[in-house]
Amino acid sequence: MTAFLDTNVILRFLTADRSLKYRDLYDFFKAIEEGHRQVELKLIVLFQVLFVLKSYYKVPKPLICDNIFALLSFKGLRISEKRIVIRMIELWRSKNTDIVDCYLIACLEFKPGDSLYNYDNGLDRHGVTHQVP
Repeated sequence: MTAFLDTNVILRFLTADRSLKYRDLYDFFKAIEEGHRQVELKLIVLFQVLFVLKSYYKVPKPLICDNIFALLSFKGLRISEKRIVIRMIELWRSKNTDIVDCYLIACLEFKPGDSLYNYDNGLDRHGVTHQVP
């Protein structure tokens, strides 16, 4: 059986929600950090967390990146393509580039034989070769 993390749980933890309903959240994430509890973070949830933190909560991008790096280091947290996700966050932190483009760049860095169809010439500055459909 797999346990998944949802966006609202991560957001309440990262924004230090102090409501009574979520007072045990710290212990929950401490168990994940130490590997006593196993959870899976789906990529779609991670993207939603990034979007909400930046757009709704107005959290500065460097702080978002720091928090996500910390979360990804938790022993009990599983995520597919972890190396790609870490690289995506590194790129997003250091470049003025959309998070989805950073994900695609990271994917192509790990699989240089793959290609990308798009119309964005701006990715050329990141060394990404693309093709127009």
